[in-house]
Amino acid sequence: MKWFTAILIGALIAFVLPLAFGGLGGPWRESWAGVGTIAPIPNNPGLLFSIPAFLISSFGLRMFFNWHSGG
Repeated sequence: MKWFTAILIGALIAFVLPLAFGGLGGPWRESWAGVGTIAPIPNNPGLLFSIPAFLISSFGLRMFFNWHSGG
């Protein structure tokens, strides 16, 4: 897997995961998982971006698929 693809999938995960758990008013922001989660657009009621989820998923996908493909 190329870095661009891993970063793209990681960005999608970083947007979808916090929104799947309730957005601004949900349990995502109220728990430990909300650490490092930002609202990238001010005055937007529900769009969140999780920096830790982005970094972990991008790096993890890249390492897993490079290991899995043997290269």
